[in-house]
Amino acid sequence: MVEALGGFDPKATYDDASRDYEDASRQFWQYLSTRAVDRLGLRAGERVLDVPCGTGASLLAISASVGPTGRVIGLDYADQMVAIARDKIRASGVTNVEVGVGDMTAIEPPRQRFDAVVCVLGVFFVDDMSALVRSFMELVRRGGGRLAVSVFGEHFFDPMRDVFVGAVGEVTAGVDVVEPWRRVDDEDALRAVFQEAGVDDVRIETDDDRIALASPDDWWRIVMGSGLRATVARIGKPAAALVRARCEEYVRDHHITELVTRSRCAIAVRV
Repeated sequence: MVEALGGFDPKATYDDASRDYEDASRQFWQYLSTRAVDRLGLRAGERVLDVPCGTGASLLAISASVGPTGRVIGLDYADQMVAIARDKIRASGVTNVEVGVGDMTAIEPPRQRFDAVVCVLGVFFVDDMSALVRSFMELVRRGGGRLAVSVFGEHFFDPMRDVFVGAVGEVTAGVDVVEPWRRVDDEDALRAVFQEAGVDDVRIETDDDRIALASPDDWWRIVMGSGLRATVARIGKPAAALVRARCEEYVRDHHITELVTRSRCAIAVRV
């Protein structure tokens, strides 16, 4: 994983960021999870796996779609993310959702395959993305089992992502901003992952969303709740404070009131 991800450690990053992730995701990227669920066309009684489930943004939406006769399993590698998801499920009172800590690269196919697998913002955190997609397809049933994989596209909270990267370069020497999600940020790269997995029939849908940025502080909420937090940890508090100040200055000086994010959802059906 170190080689493919440039030293990025997903488990450590998201365990550390779990509370900030939960706070920021509700406002800035939770819609990606619910949109992926909508695109699967889930039906009452179906069994669904959500991996990595994070803090559970998709779980309640899936639970409502499959109803009390359905079953939802959520797995994530980060213990603290799972703890938040469990609290959320407990508070909701639903009884058809089970959440646990698990490695999405080592899931044994169950005796009864799933009707659908949802993977939102997770595929780019493994060395061999095609092997992961292949394994996910093995987890869904033949004759209509579906897989939904959502990723970020070329625009990642623009223009502030580039401002952040530039500020890190100015403040620090020799520190690269590692962004694993850029491995599949164009449609051809995402399609190639599926083709290398032996899945040629895949539908890819692209969305561009404009997200309100209410204040300069909101950008840092995104940084600390996302994978960019790993860079903040690497450069240390004094440098991070300078990067934050430069980002917030840019927001004020350029009157940034919204961010643009592109996302893609790949849907494949096992025939």
